[in-house]
Amino acid sequence: MSKENQLNKLKESVTNTLVGVDTQELSGVDFGEFNCKEIELPGGLSVLDIHIDPVIIKRHPNHIVEDANHDYFLTTLLEGKATIHQADKTYIMNPGDLALMTGGLPYTIEYEETSRRLIVRIPHEIFKQRLTNCEEKVIIGHLPNEGLGRVVNELLKSVAFEAESLNVTEQYTLTQSLLELTGALTRALIKPQDLKSEPRHTDLLNRIFSYIEEHYMDSDLTPEKIAKGNGISTRYLHSLFRDSGTTVLKWVWERRLKAARNDLLDPAQAQSRISEIAFRRGFNDSAHFSRTFRSRFGVSPTQLRSRGDKSL
Repeated sequence: MSKENQLNKLKESVTNTLVGVDTQELSGVDFGEFNCKEIELPGGLSVLDIHIDPVIIKRHPNHIVEDANHDYFLTTLLEGKATIHQADKTYIMNPGDLALMTGGLPYTIEYEETSRRLIVRIPHEIFKQRLTNCEEKVIIGHLPNEGLGRVVNELLKSVAFEAESLNVTEQYTLTQSLLELTGALTRALIKPQDLKSEPRHTDLLNRIFSYIEEHYMDSDLTPEKIAKGNGISTRYLHSLFRDSGTTVLKWVWERRLKAARNDLLDPAQAQSRISEIAFRRGFNDSAHFSRTFRSRFGVSPTQLRSRGDKSL
């Protein structure tokens, strides 16, 4: 196969498995091959194991406009060397390094030698749920490979190497752990300028959010109960949420809906009736739950479960 055909094959493969990019050869270096193994995982994630010869991969603004792909990529390098440029960040990845990229901004990756790279692709909407109070297109780049970073790195490799030997329930548990730990690691690294402006009375709101987290499965939870539980008036409670751009009930319903959606996607709960899940998560009317769920996610609970739609 000619070099041109090899590069075209690389471009087609990367476009299909990652996001739209252009490629070019490194000056004076022969391009040999590109291999990519992809495994779909429960919960909407996928893991890719890439072997690639020296080459430059570029994602331009026109690619982002064309494919509207803003997914995030948690990645570690097993072999070789790669230099990554995105926004105002440039960093070199050596074996053992961990990084987080977004497909929503242009980037250039220069593989300077034959390399092997593991990538966990995290859909944009799923990732946003792990980045509370963050603006769009947060840029992280290098992640620490010590402490929690080392745990995330090892878990990423476990997902890549062990997923095929695990049953669906075990895969789901592993990927959810990876998401939670990646979220914790990412939040610790976010710069102040990446954060939305904090609403007034932040400490009080945090206490209220914690209260709701503890009680949202109570079908009798009302704004009055929440206000009383936090020593404030109901009127003041509503004003705090209004300043935050939402309402008390919308916040509670959103928490219940997300919990119910996770239950519907959990293979371990495949035998649970949808009405059981709804009641357990705080809804007291299954019809109301179904209507609200469809309005929020664009699909009914039954459709979500039957077609295995993990992308929500």
